[in-house]
This record gives sequence, structure tokens and C-alpha cells, in this order.
Amino acid sequence: MPGLVDHHAHLLRDAAGVAFPPGTAAVREFHHKVAAAGTTPMDVLDPPLAEPGLAGRLLAGLSRAAAAGLVEITEMGMRSWQYLDALAAAQEAGPLPVRVRIYLASGLAGEASLDELDARRADCGPWVRLAGVKFYADGWLGPRTCALGQDFADVGGAGLLFTDAGRLARRIAPLAGRGWRIATHAIGDRAAQVVLDAYDLAWDGDQAAIAAAAPRIEHASVLSADLIARMAAGGVVACIQPSFAVTDAAQLGPALGPGRVARAYPYTVMAAAGVPMLAGTDYPIEVLEPLVGLARLVFGRSLRPGFTTADGAPGHALLPVDRALEMMSDAGAGQTLVSADPRAATPDQIDLIEVSGTAPAPFPA
Repeated sequence: MPGLVDHHAHLLRDAAGVAFPPGTAAVREFHHKVAAAGTTPMDVLDPPLAEPGLAGRLLAGLSRAAAAGLVEITEMGMRSWQYLDALAAAQEAGPLPVRVRIYLASGLAGEASLDELDARRADCGPWVRLAGVKFYADGWLGPRTCALGQDFADVGGAGLLFTDAGRLARRIAPLAGRGWRIATHAIGDRAAQVVLDAYDLAWDGDQAAIAAAAPRIEHASVLSADLIARMAAGGVVACIQPSFAVTDAAQLGPALGPGRVARAYPYTVMAAAGVPMLAGTDYPIEVLEPLVGLARLVFGRSLRPGFTTADGAPGHALLPVDRALEMMSDAGAGQTLVSADPRAATPDQIDLIEVSGTAPAPFPA
């Protein structure tokens, strides 16, 4: 079958041993600290990574992805050039286990000149591509830091915005002018509106140019009908996480209130409106195995031991299996071998299918 790909992961960062803040309270504290400093989480760079052995640790992480059936991963927000240097060294020994696309963290991209960034992009080797730059507009749902148009139902306040449309557009425009793909984290509807406004400003309101550039919104978790229509009309890509609607199910009602739950993870509405959609795990926040994500996106649950949840995803967060696989695969990236056809499987059967990623071809020269 077409190769399974992960369009949004933090696999390299996890393999290198850089941990996310441990727990909801720590994430909330981090987000408020960053907001108070007038910056964004994507502008906070990693400390120096442990050497020697970094290349080996990254290869181990990529081998795990291949064993899960993936042929390509997108590292969403690289915060140190050490990752790229280690991957370059690893490529000298032969093919990587999976192909790697990288979006630079906005802070790392901002430290280099456009010429330096272009030179880095041109010299990545056959198995790695610098694809774009990732920005950050708001926080997360769990710690109640995503930016909503109305207050949270349980804790009050409308979350955090790390930027405004004008400032974000000014950072995006020079990069977009050099052909860099743009992706921006936005979970709440207020953040998504800011990002769409910024994209309009960065491309001077030229809808055809926006569609050609295909900028992304990462997560796009809470959306109104108007925002969905804007994304569809402008060709703005939503990169969604199949596990989120399952693992967040128990807190959607408390966080949003019953009147707004339908706005959370409205994948059926997005698909019907024509929003371009990709899927990524957000590993290690969620599980890496693509068939677990497939079961959750199609059935609203997964029966694999250790990954079950008490609550299922709402019906508007489910997609047909063919559409889900389309969002999670790319024939041009390679082939995934499967022991059974996941398109004809039940939730428990999907979790039992064995997969392996075949050795993919390198990126075209």
C-alpha cells in the first residue's frame, strides 16, 4: 500500500532525549512564562544536545518509525542545527531508515540570514529535506492555554495568544518569498483567525498565491464554520492529529461547554467544505503507530492494549477510512507492507495488523 507518513512529529527531539514539560501544570507555567516574555514557544531553542552518540540516537528513533510502518516523518519545529548535522553524518554511512522532512522552529530560522537558510536547505543530503518554518500562535487545550473566541467554561479566561496577525505576517513574508513552506500552531478558534489574517497579510490578500503556497495550520482543533470556509477558500492546509479527539474526549465538555463541543475536531465538516487535510501524530504527545491513529480517526477509538480510553471521539471527528488513509500516506514516499488490508478491518483487527516500512527511495535530486 502507499507508504504511511507522519506529517507532524517530534521524533528527533524525543530520540535526542529532549523532554516536553512534564504534566499539564508545567506546560501551563511554561506557556504563561513565554507569553509574559513577549515571545512564543517556537522561539525557545533547545539547549546543546549531548554528544557523542547523537547520530546513533536519531537513527534509533528513525528505526522505530520504520518498524511502525512509516516511510517518512516530518519533524515539526527543529530547534537546533545539531540535529541536521547529526543526520548529515548518519547519511554518510548509507540510507536512513525513513525519509525526514524538517520544519525549522521560528526562533532557529530567525537567527540566520535568508541566504544562510537557503544554503542549509540546499545541502541536506538525499534523505533529509528542510521543508519550511513553524510558528506558534497559542497554547494547548489541556492546560487551558489555547486561544478561544469565548472563555473556557470551567476555568474562565480565553487562553493565550503569543502573537498578532501583523507581527506574524512580518515574520512569514520574507521566508515565503524565498519559497519556504509555512506552518503555524493554532488550536483555538481565536488563534486560527489570527493565523488566517496573517496569511492574508503575508501574501497581500492574493488567494491564488496563498493556495499555491499551501500554508498550514497545525492542529486546527476548535473552528467555527466561518473559519472552515476561509481555510477551504484559501487552500490553507489543516494538519490534524487523529488521536486528539479520542484522548481529549473527556475534557471537551468541561472546557468548552455543551454548546461549543461541536466546534472541536470538526473533521467531517472540514472535509465536506474542501479544506486540504493532512494527519500527523504529534509524537511523543500521542502514539507513533500509524494504525492506532487510523483506528481512532475512523472509529473514534483504538483497542490496542495500553492505548484505550474510556471515552470515544465525537461523531463529527470521524472520517471514512479511504480519506483517513489518504491523509496518512504518500505513494511517492515509499511503500508500507501490511499483513491485511486496513480498509476492510474493524477497530480490533486494525490494531492486530502487522506493518513494516519498506526501504524508501531518497528524495528526488
